[in-house]
Amino acid sequence: MPRRYDLAAVPHSGEGTRRCHGLPSNFAPRTSHFAPRTAGEAAQPGSLELFIEPNDPSAVESCDNLTVAPWGDLILCEDAGGGGVVPGHRLVGVTPQGRCYQFELNAQNKSEFAGACFSPDGATLFANIRDGPARTLAISGPWTK
Repeated sequence: MPRRYDLAAVPHSGEGTRRCHGLPSNFAPRTSHFAPRTAGEAAQPGSLELFIEPNDPSAVESCDNLTVAPWGDLILCEDAGGGGVVPGHRLVGVTPQGRCYQFELNAQNKSEFAGACFSPDGATLFANIRDGPARTLAISGPWTK
C-alpha cells in the first residue's frame, strides 16, 4: 500500500534532512542536500509517494544512485549486487508501476555502478565502475521497453 511522507529541509542547519520516519539521517555534516525552503514551501510542505518497497533482494537491494530514463523509468545503481542472489552488481530499472528489471550487470568484477546519467539526447547511458580499474562506460541505445 503506497504511503505518503512529508519531507522538509532543515534550513541553515548545515545538513540535509535530519530525520526520516523518526530516525536520524546519515548525511555527512556540513553538506547541503536541499535548498532552504521558501515561505510558501514551509506553509505547504511537499510529499514523496512510496511506489516501490521491494523485500526481495533479487529484485533490487541497496541502491544509492538513480537517474530518470528518457522513457520514464528509474535506473538505479545497486550497491549490494542483489544480496548475493545475483552474480555481480547491477543497474536496475523500475517502471512507473513499480516493476523491477535488470538493466545491466557487471559480472566482470565485484565493483558497483555509480553516477548513472543519460546524454542530453537520451541515446547513451553513462555509468561509472568504481574499482579495478575505475572507468566510465557509455552504453548505447536504442532502448526498448
